[in-house]
Amino acid sequence: MAIITFWNDNTGKIGQTHSALAVATHMSIEHNYKILLVSTRYNDQVTMQAFGFNEMLKTVNKITNNKNTMDLESGLEGMSKLALSNRLTPDIVPNYTRMIFKKRLEILAGPRDREDEKIDYEKIYSSTKYILNVAKKYYDIIFVDLNNGIEDNVTRDILKMSDIILIDLEQKMSEFDKVIELREKESELFTQRNTMLLINRYDRESKYTTKNITKYLNERKEILSVPYNHIYAEAVQEGTVAEMLLNPKIRKLEDTQDRTAFFISELKRIEEALIYRMQELQMRI
Repeated sequence: MAIITFWNDNTGKIGQTHSALAVATHMSIEHNYKILLVSTRYNDQVTMQAFGFNEMLKTVNKITNNKNTMDLESGLEGMSKLALSNRLTPDIVPNYTRMIFKKRLEILAGPRDREDEKIDYEKIYSSTKYILNVAKKYYDIIFVDLNNGIEDNVTRDILKMSDIILIDLEQKMSEFDKVIELREKESELFTQRNTMLLINRYDRESKYTTKNITKYLNERKEILSVPYNHIYAEAVQEGTVAEMLLNPKIRKLEDTQDRTAFFISELKRIEEALIYRMQELQMRI
């Protein structure tokens, strides 16, 4: 149905992966979509860690005395071999993913470091566009946690093929000016029609509120945010993101003065905006 890409033009870590994990997981719980979350990042530890797979891999590798077996059999690295030989089909894709919720959410992790062998990341990354084209025939929504920057041709190609681009921002004025400049320099790639702005680690006590930034950037609709939440941050560290977002007490929180309730309400606002935009895309087809 749609490829939705999280992307930013920063050189440092601004919380993009945390946002992608939160949106994809919460949306898979609250809505009846078959979702795939793809991380293209080299040696991305966060995505695997958030669902407890890092500890699982350590246990399996210790038992089998093989440090690389599980990594080779899943993720972009394993799938790229089929993609590069044109042997990848939609029904094969789930064989290389890790299931979080049956028929709701799967993750496709990026390639990871190995002690005894250097991997050809550029070759693996070059196959990502082909993998996404095949995978979108199987899943309703593909969320892509994409590499930073815009200089790389593969990154540009993935942005071009994305139905919606969530431009991830830090909550500071220089970031908002950067958006204006970006849309001027890359007008064919980033338009108000195909992009949505998302503030990571949002602090609602800041003077740079979503409403103020929306006015400053002359956006048609209030820009989106994933607030910083220590309970969620700890869940990522502890590998319990799925459990945290499934928790009935957290799901029923309504008082948005509560930080966690506000965090959940903003995730819902993102999902509503994405669904509305996807419906618009469907009407254009």
